[in-house]
Amino acid sequence: MDKIDRLKIFCLVAEKQSFAQAAVHLGLPRSNVTYAIQALEKEYEVLLFYRTTRKVALTHEGSLFYDEAMRLVSQLKELNRFKTQVRSQEGKISIGMPKRLATQVLIPNLKAFYQRYPKVKVLINGSDDFSNLIEQQLDCVVRVGQVQDEYLLIKPICQTEIWTLAAPQYSIEFGIPKDFDELQQHFAVDYHVAKHYRELSELVFKNHRVKMPYRLLIENTEAYIQAGLNGLGIIQIPAFDAKNYVQQDRLQRLFEHVPSSELPVNILLTDRQYRPEYFQEFIDWLNDLLKSELAVHC
Repeated sequence: MDKIDRLKIFCLVAEKQSFAQAAVHLGLPRSNVTYAIQALEKEYEVLLFYRTTRKVALTHEGSLFYDEAMRLVSQLKELNRFKTQVRSQEGKISIGMPKRLATQVLIPNLKAFYQRYPKVKVLINGSDDFSNLIEQQLDCVVRVGQVQDEYLLIKPICQTEIWTLAAPQYSIEFGIPKDFDELQQHFAVDYHVAKHYRELSELVFKNHRVKMPYRLLIENTEAYIQAGLNGLGIIQIPAFDAKNYVQQDRLQRLFEHVPSSELPVNILLTDRQYRPEYFQEFIDWLNDLLKSELAVHC
């Protein structure tokens, strides 16, 4: 019998003013009830009850002890309610991921997860900035690119290609570059989240990095893509984000004969021993979704 059990017995004896009635209510031998009260009195060095042959009454100290014990028992009930919520697959999941990945992949497919877990709330932190799982109290993070978080669990998903693209109006104005040397006569849209200025932009391929001029520096993914769509320069974005624009003829692939660079896609998790079933199901579902939508190599 642990301390919480003894406190519950104490509260019941106080309410019924009887050791015998408390024992009957709990289905315990009266000696067990007596022992529980004696153990509390010995541990806290206080007399909890006045005992007579006819009735049991709380002492002054016992009344104060009862108030504190009831508060602890009530708090325990709240914690048990949390356990019940987890068992009933009710809770929340907070996830950090790049904004375009959230809007283009996760949100359009989220109804499929809700069909299985309608009581789970999903909180999406969609940002181009680096999402810190622990500091921002996130349950998981999807990260595109290299990961060096030694204290997190890394679940590799796949590799996604980075395509080189330009809008048709850009190609009409500047032509389509056939080799890297011609890029010196072209313009890129430069992209940097970390707000720092550089003289030349850089296109990255699997085996090459090519510096070239730019006229526009962007620090936001949405604005970067819009700049490309409006013919302001050559851009490089993940294949999953580019496919629809290419199919709609709003963007054209450049250097298709050159192997594209690839970035790893990972899900990052804290090393938690106890994960609710709905959370583990979400991770498995998200894993399959990302593989189907992003994958070059899985």
